[in-house]
Amino acid sequence: MHRQVDLALLVDDSDVDLFIQKRFIEIAGFAKTIKACNSPSQAIRYLQENEIIPEIIFLDLNMPDMDGFAFMDKFLQLPRKIHELVKVVVLTSSSNHSDKKRAEKYSSITNFLSKPLSLEALEDLRQNMK
Repeated sequence: MHRQVDLALLVDDSDVDLFIQKRFIEIAGFAKTIKACNSPSQAIRYLQENEIIPEIIFLDLNMPDMDGFAFMDKFLQLPRKIHELVKVVVLTSSSNHSDKKRAEKYSSITNFLSKPLSLEALEDLRQNMK
Protein backbone atom coordinates (compact mmCIF):
# COMPACT_ATOMS: atom_id res chain seq x y z
CA MET A 1 0.00 0.00 0.00
CA HIS A 2 1.30 3.42 -0.90
CA ARG A 3 1.71 5.98 1.84
CA GLN A 4 -1.28 8.28 2.21
CA VAL A 5 -1.15 11.79 3.58
CA ASP A 6 -3.57 12.27 6.47
CA LEU A 7 -5.05 15.52 5.19
CA ALA A 8 -4.86 17.36 1.87
CA LEU A 9 -6.27 20.88 1.60
CA LEU A 10 -7.47 22.12 -1.81
CA VAL A 11 -7.70 25.87 -2.43
CA ASP A 12 -9.36 26.88 -5.70
CA ASP A 13 -12.21 29.24 -6.61
CA SER A 14 -13.52 26.86 -9.28
CA ASP A 15 -15.96 24.22 -8.02
CA VAL A 16 -15.32 22.18 -11.18
CA ASP A 17 -11.55 22.21 -10.58
CA LEU A 18 -12.07 21.31 -6.91
CA PHE A 19 -14.26 18.37 -7.93
CA ILE A 20 -11.67 17.13 -10.46
CA GLN A 21 -8.77 17.51 -8.03
CA LYS A 22 -10.68 15.73 -5.27
CA ARG A 23 -11.59 12.82 -7.57
CA PHE A 24 -7.99 12.33 -8.70
CA ILE A 25 -6.77 12.38 -5.10
CA GLU A 26 -9.45 9.83 -4.15
CA ILE A 27 -8.71 7.57 -7.13
CA ALA A 28 -4.97 7.69 -6.41
CA GLY A 29 -5.54 6.98 -2.70
CA PHE A 30 -3.28 9.95 -2.05
CA ALA A 31 -5.00 11.32 1.07
CA LYS A 32 -7.14 9.86 3.85
CA THR A 33 -9.06 13.14 4.19
CA ILE A 34 -9.57 15.93 1.66
CA LYS A 35 -10.77 19.39 2.65
CA ALA A 36 -11.78 21.76 -0.16
CA CYS A 37 -11.88 25.54 0.24
CA ASN A 38 -13.23 27.70 -2.57
CA SER A 39 -11.37 30.83 -1.45
CA PRO A 40 -7.97 31.59 0.07
CA SER A 41 -9.60 33.43 2.99
CA GLN A 42 -11.67 30.33 3.79
CA ALA A 43 -8.47 28.25 3.73
CA ILE A 44 -6.66 30.66 6.07
CA ARG A 45 -9.62 30.52 8.49
CA TYR A 46 -9.55 26.73 8.31
CA LEU A 47 -5.83 26.67 9.13
CA GLN A 48 -6.34 29.09 12.05
CA GLU A 49 -9.32 27.28 13.53
CA ASN A 50 -8.35 23.60 13.20
CA GLU A 51 -5.74 21.74 15.16
CA ILE A 52 -5.21 19.16 12.44
CA ILE A 53 -2.63 20.56 10.05
CA PRO A 54 -2.72 19.37 6.43
CA GLU A 55 0.42 17.73 5.14
CA ILE A 56 -0.13 19.24 1.74
CA ILE A 57 -2.03 22.16 0.21
CA PHE A 58 -2.91 22.28 -3.48
CA LEU A 59 -3.11 25.99 -4.28
CA ASP A 60 -4.51 27.76 -7.33
CA LEU A 61 -2.80 31.07 -8.15
CA ASN A 62 -5.48 32.94 -10.07
CA MET A 63 -8.42 33.67 -7.79
CA PRO A 64 -10.54 36.83 -7.62
CA ASP A 65 -10.47 38.21 -4.07
CA MET A 66 -7.05 36.98 -3.01
CA ASP A 67 -4.59 35.31 -5.36
CA GLY A 68 -2.31 32.43 -4.43
CA PHE A 69 0.61 34.73 -3.65
CA ALA A 70 -1.49 36.82 -1.24
CA PHE A 71 -2.56 33.52 0.34
CA MET A 72 1.10 32.56 0.77
CA ASP A 73 1.87 35.89 2.45
CA LYS A 74 -0.97 35.29 4.95
CA PHE A 75 0.03 31.62 5.28
CA LEU A 76 3.51 32.68 6.40
CA GLN A 77 1.95 34.80 9.17
CA LEU A 78 0.40 31.67 10.71
CA PRO A 79 2.25 29.92 13.55
CA ARG A 80 5.64 28.65 12.46
CA LYS A 81 4.74 24.97 13.04
CA ILE A 82 2.12 25.25 10.29
CA HIS A 83 4.27 26.66 7.52
CA GLU A 84 7.22 24.48 8.49
CA LEU A 85 5.21 21.26 8.28
CA VAL A 86 2.95 21.92 5.30
CA LYS A 87 4.06 21.40 1.71
CA VAL A 88 2.33 23.71 -0.77
CA VAL A 89 1.83 22.56 -4.34
CA VAL A 90 0.86 25.27 -6.78
CA LEU A 91 -1.74 23.84 -9.14
CA THR A 92 -2.49 26.42 -11.78
CA SER A 93 -3.62 27.02 -15.32
CA SER A 94 -1.02 29.82 -15.53
CA SER A 95 1.82 29.21 -17.94
CA ASN A 96 3.42 32.49 -16.93
CA HIS A 97 7.14 31.95 -16.28
CA SER A 98 7.22 34.86 -13.83
CA ASP A 99 4.58 33.09 -11.68
CA LYS A 100 6.87 30.07 -11.39
CA LYS A 101 9.86 32.28 -10.53
CA ARG A 102 7.79 34.12 -7.91
CA ALA A 103 6.57 30.82 -6.41
CA GLU A 104 10.16 29.61 -6.01
CA LYS A 105 10.74 32.41 -3.48
CA TYR A 106 8.43 30.68 -0.96
CA SER A 107 10.18 27.83 0.83
CA SER A 108 6.84 26.14 1.61
CA ILE A 109 6.06 25.78 -2.11
CA THR A 110 7.60 22.49 -3.14
CA ASN A 111 6.04 21.96 -6.58
CA PHE A 112 4.55 23.97 -9.42
CA LEU A 113 2.06 21.93 -11.48
CA SER A 114 -0.19 22.74 -14.39
CA LYS A 115 -3.88 21.93 -14.25
CA PRO A 116 -5.47 19.51 -14.48
CA LEU A 117 -4.06 17.38 -11.69
CA SER A 118 -3.04 13.94 -12.94
CA LEU A 119 -2.46 10.52 -11.40
CA GLU A 120 1.16 10.71 -12.59
CA ALA A 121 1.68 14.04 -10.81
CA LEU A 122 0.20 12.62 -7.60
CA GLU A 123 2.47 9.57 -7.83
CA ASP A 124 5.50 11.84 -8.29
CA LEU A 125 4.43 13.88 -5.24
CA ARG A 126 3.97 10.71 -3.21
CA GLN A 127 7.48 9.53 -4.13
CA ASN A 128 8.98 12.89 -3.13
CA MET A 129 7.17 12.95 0.23
CA LYS A 130 8.77 9.75 1.55
